Amino acid sequence: MAWFYEIRSSSYAVLKRDGGLPTQDAAKNAGREVAKKMKNSRQPDRPDIGRIMAGQNGEKPTRY
Repeated sequence: MAWFYEIRSSSYAVLKRDGGLPTQDAAKNAGREVAKKMKNSRQPDRPDIGRIMAGQNGEKPTRY
């Protein structure tokens, strides 16, 4: 089973979703890293990050 992460805005819209990670911890860490980059971007219209969620797919992991 592979894990994915979703980054959602404060209004619960999905900002980014990525997957294929081997463990839940790997998905959480990857989501946190991407959210941090999004938050620190210098774009004036950067999204308001609300929460980072991890879930499980029925696929095989593609990253290790």
